Amino acid sequence: MKLPYGGLTVKIRIPYPMFEVSVNPVEGVRDPEVVIRDCLRQPLGLDELSGLVKKGSKVTICFEGVHVPGGYRRHVLRILLQELQRAGVRKEDVTLVAATGVYRKPSFKELSRMIGADVAGRHTLIIHDCENQKTMVRIGETPFGDPLEVNKWVVESDLTIILAKVIPWSFWGGYNSGSRVLSLDLTSIRTAEQYYDFDVVSNAACNGDPYRNPLQRACWKTVNIVEDEKGSPLFFVEIVSSIKGALLAAKAGRQSEVEKTCWREADRQYLARVRERGGLLVLGVPEVTFLGETGRDPIALLHALTYAFRNYRNKPSILRDGIVLTAAECSEPVGRGGAAEAFKMLLKVESIEELRKHHELQRKPALIKAYREGEASHPLYQFFTLYPASFILDYVDDILIFGCKSHRAAKAIRGTPIQKESEAFKIIEEQLGPDPLTIASPDYFVKGPAIQAT
Repeated sequence: MKLPYGGLTVKIRIPYPMFEVSVNPVEGVRDPEVVIRDCLRQPLGLDELSGLVKKGSKVTICFEGVHVPGGYRRHVLRILLQELQRAGVRKEDVTLVAATGVYRKPSFKELSRMIGADVAGRHTLIIHDCENQKTMVRIGETPFGDPLEVNKWVVESDLTIILAKVIPWSFWGGYNSGSRVLSLDLTSIRTAEQYYDFDVVSNAACNGDPYRNPLQRACWKTVNIVEDEKGSPLFFVEIVSSIKGALLAAKAGRQSEVEKTCWREADRQYLARVRERGGLLVLGVPEVTFLGETGRDPIALLHALTYAFRNYRNKPSILRDGIVLTAAECSEPVGRGGAAEAFKMLLKVESIEELRKHHELQRKPALIKAYREGEASHPLYQFFTLYPASFILDYVDDILIFGCKSHRAAKAIRGTPIQKESEAFKIIEEQLGPDPLTIASPDYFVKGPAIQAT
């Protein structure tokens, strides 16, 4: 079996009975533009745009940043802006907001690529900054009971449109959704921290099932709170693509109807049946995943493994006290960025849960400045990616990292560095016996993420 390793691959012999988890590309719609335009003209649960806006109406369109892959923003925005113009909205009354949350802010060049240079150049363009309290409006409390502070353009416009791409999002909601974008990517850091809280994302129910995922449910409630404050519904536009990028579905309208309809379409592409749960899970992590992370960095590697491991429905694909095997360079982070600081702190604590006591230590002015200037993700993002990993570290017996270049890096994420197949086989067979059933997904981040349904 070949596993990604750096920019290349490494061949690892797996001598055990094996079941490979994968999905095949589903055929896309024949005419994506017609499908997108039709969904905007026939919204689910809401009036069409001409009944929601008129000449003089202020409209905010929120779209995801670089953390969600694909060229869908450019295509949908072009048609959406045409439909708003058809309803009487002037271009000077449209504000575009990049919903970047705690992720790295895109440059103007990246934005132009994402939404089209003509669109970026003709409209007011705002990049959300979760540290900028001047751009936040408090509108009550979140479902967790603390302040709900939302981007003011979301609250103060006559119509707010949230554009999202439905893809497997594992512990962070099951599927990515417009309600998740609103709650985590268009709020202040004080609000976002509540949704990323250790107690929330370490919960076993935060997995690949969006219908039962408690974080997704909290995001639904947040939509209701914002709509009640505005006195009008938010307008959601969500699309589903195949693993090859072909459009499978586009829906618009009220959040609850849009998302559940899109999730059924997404299941056709991303749901993979696992016939029997195994003892060993083999996962491939390429040099850069579609999450924008790399197997070279230990925290990013653990995040990628956690994302894949927890992207299940019903039960994990391997039994408790099983083993995860991957291949990655896994070196210590260099420099003085958020990843390096989080790495140092991770080495000092007994458990990931202890990191929640050190948020203020991670919020160094230089790291906040780097985030605000678009040079890095928010420094707390590293903690937020580690909290869900406490589940996998508690569940499995070991994480074997083939080709790991740093013992300290492996130690930080509670893994074991491996250089030879024989080392791996010895550990595996001592823990799982001579012939463990293996669940393998070597191309998980390359060919498409599969939600493992046991």
